[in-house]
Amino acid sequence: MSDSPLSSNLLTQPVQKLFFQYFFNNLISSLMLAVYILFDTIFIGWGIGSQGLAALNITLPCYSLEIGFAQMMGMGGATALSICRGQGKDEEANRYFTVSIVFTCIFSLVIGILGAVFWRPIAYLGGADDSIIELVGDYLRILNGGAILFVVNNFLGVFIRNDRDPQRVMTAGIVSCILNIVLDYICIFIFDWGMAGAAGATAFSGLISILIMLTHFLKKDCQLKFCFKELHLFSRLKRICQNGIPSLVAECSSGLIILLFNIQLMNKGGVAAVTCYSIISNIAYLFLAVYNGVSATIQPLCSINMGAGNIDRVKRFFRLGIMTVLSASMVFVLIGELFPSAIVSIFTEPTAEVMSVGMYAIRIYFIAYLPMGLNIISATFHQSLESSREATIISLGRGLIFLIPVLFSLSAWFGVNGIWATVPLSETLTLILSIALLKRLFCFKLSD
Repeated sequence: MSDSPLSSNLLTQPVQKLFFQYFFNNLISSLMLAVYILFDTIFIGWGIGSQGLAALNITLPCYSLEIGFAQMMGMGGATALSICRGQGKDEEANRYFTVSIVFTCIFSLVIGILGAVFWRPIAYLGGADDSIIELVGDYLRILNGGAILFVVNNFLGVFIRNDRDPQRVMTAGIVSCILNIVLDYICIFIFDWGMAGAAGATAFSGLISILIMLTHFLKKDCQLKFCFKELHLFSRLKRICQNGIPSLVAECSSGLIILLFNIQLMNKGGVAAVTCYSIISNIAYLFLAVYNGVSATIQPLCSINMGAGNIDRVKRFFRLGIMTVLSASMVFVLIGELFPSAIVSIFTEPTAEVMSVGMYAIRIYFIAYLPMGLNIISATFHQSLESSREATIISLGRGLIFLIPVLFSLSAWFGVNGIWATVPLSETLTLILSIALLKRLFCFKLSD
């Protein structure tokens, strides 16, 4: 077991106190990300119109891919780092940090350049038509060109939380959120820079967030160090990617859902249906912030305690995560059932068609949040214990395994109305799979 103060605190402090201390900071961090995405959507909806919302939704799969890569390298590397620390192998832990950050910076820079150059075929692939292609391009060029900012911002947050400094990640999130909202308003409503202004505001805010988080490395008790001795790059990169693949799959599944929904909705319901889905997918970031806050809490706490062999503490952290997610999910479902028209009106001045489609869509789609939260936490819990195969299966269940056949079946049978029921049904099927895998995990890996 590690003798460092960092590790001993996470291994000995009361479980409930430690959980909610981490959860508060992680929730604020996740909410700040969701809030500035929300304001992006609101400002674009009111400043550019429903076509701007549809264009924004076309860009979301690219955003999901960038965040997915960041989460893969961050969660994969940080899980290995925390387990090594729990085992008392601090130098080995820093080798994983070194490999993760070097590969992340190089790869995200290359992908960003390619994405900025080839934005047009990417936009058409995402479901854009000629009526919104230029709006998509204004946003997508900057989103892809600044990929390294989006990736490193999300990547760093994971490692700094694992280095017992979630407060700094929270501070970076709050500052960048406020800055992004102010810049969004200035760029869209004062300078009239449209979609490019919205994307530029988000990119610049990400840079400021990175600069704030980098001050963590000036702290005396910072344990994240570069260690280039005996790196064995490929073997460590393999472990990082294996641990992180579930995060990539989860984010890419989210992007895949948006991509397929955009195509199906554009074919069967037109721009009005895509506009409604843009509202749903963007407010989803606000609800997912709670699930992500819980995920960001249980990952470092479960990983380091698993490395130290504290099985009972691992189980207790997981139970607290499940109870938190269940409580939040019930609130989300009630919001969708009781206030659908208010949700639509927040984002744009709706036409009668948008309001009618939006109210129906929200009431059906929001049922998905009850099983969705449980699936996300189940996948993160498996991932935190390096049960990456099971975590990947759960993430695939939310996308390829269930969602695609359900989407095409329901859309063929019921048209645009069937599309809205796709996610509730596929998440419920995934939940059955999650429960079976959790039972297996507790029987074999967490047995007393």
